[in-house]
Amino acid sequence: MIERFLRRTAGLALIAFAAVLALVVATRLAGWENTLAGRKSVQPTSLDELAAGAVAFWVITIVGLCWHRRRLPMWRVWARWAAFPGVFMAVFHSVQIAGDHDRPIGWAIGAGLIVVCWALSELVVLVTTRPVTSSLARSKLEIPFPTRGLKARLCVREDRLVLDSLASRRKRSRDVVAVPWTAMRSIELVQIEQEMVCQVIIYTDGDVGKPRTFDVPPGPALHVIGTARELLIPVTEKVGAEALAMVQTRSAGVELVERPLWSSNRRARKQRDQPRAAQSEYRTDSRPYILCLVGAFLLMPLYMLTMITLSLVTGSPELQEDWGTTGGLDKGAQVVVAGLGLVAVGFCYLAYRFCFKNFLEFMETQDRIEAFPEPPPPPPKTGTAPGSSKKKKR
Repeated sequence: MIERFLRRTAGLALIAFAAVLALVVATRLAGWENTLAGRKSVQPTSLDELAAGAVAFWVITIVGLCWHRRRLPMWRVWARWAAFPGVFMAVFHSVQIAGDHDRPIGWAIGAGLIVVCWALSELVVLVTTRPVTSSLARSKLEIPFPTRGLKARLCVREDRLVLDSLASRRKRSRDVVAVPWTAMRSIELVQIEQEMVCQVIIYTDGDVGKPRTFDVPPGPALHVIGTARELLIPVTEKVGAEALAMVQTRSAGVELVERPLWSSNRRARKQRDQPRAAQSEYRTDSRPYILCLVGAFLLMPLYMLTMITLSLVTGSPELQEDWGTTGGLDKGAQVVVAGLGLVAVGFCYLAYRFCFKNFLEFMETQDRIEAFPEPPPPPPKTGTAPGSSKKKKR
């Protein structure tokens, strides 16, 4: 427990350091550019002003880290999100310094900052997942392992083994092939004597799966047999032994389930009852993040109400000027705030009902499709129209 806490704390500290470092460099470059131009700043240049502009990115980063609190390989993505505002402003001022003032060092500073922030994001994953200890093996954290000669990455999650993105290293949240513990019949480290080909089914367009193949060169490989998939994953001897031990630790005591429990998922049942031509969402490369954006838009009244409250509670002159609460709220403003509160409640319900809830149900169905590469069976033919029933004879 202590080790996991320390690892996560170190990872979060590196993310915060990357974000602050980028802002500090951007602030220094902005001041230097103004000095070279011999003018006063016409854009935000102080650390506080730049930080205020980066709040939205940091809020998204915090939400992403909470959502992926156990998926440590995704922390590198959120580290880059946190550093992006500072890196963007730093590169912007570096281009001005190099182009407008003939100082080539500007290019070097901008490129160097990008490299440093990128390296810090990779270091976040290394700190949180390496070395692989017995404490990590017993935890619920996702641990990535490199493969041998594949674009995909092998990940051991809390409840499944995952081979992600056979298409590209840049899309490792897409084309996921999974074998959950409830479907895993066996896993062993074997030696491949001659080159072989492994084929998996990926759903990328509707309810018709497409085969995707990859070469398995001679050498050690993990042979995974599930109720719906069979994988042959080339790895090194060390990686194979570590991954095998972790899978055995996490899958110990889990009972094998012969078929996926499609009937327990409301969204899957709804799609199952539709005509096959209408079943177009069985995809392992689909992530409806647009639902989260719509939900965030619906939370705007709540954000406005929160900022108005903060301006009154903190007494900040800047906030009060921005939100029109200087001198307190008159009766008209009180009516507006009360109405805003009612709207916020209604919009919060809409965001939950039609965005966040649907997103969670979609992702649950995605997990099932990735593990069992076939849509649920069509409803049985009863010879009667849907909703009808036979009359009882008297």
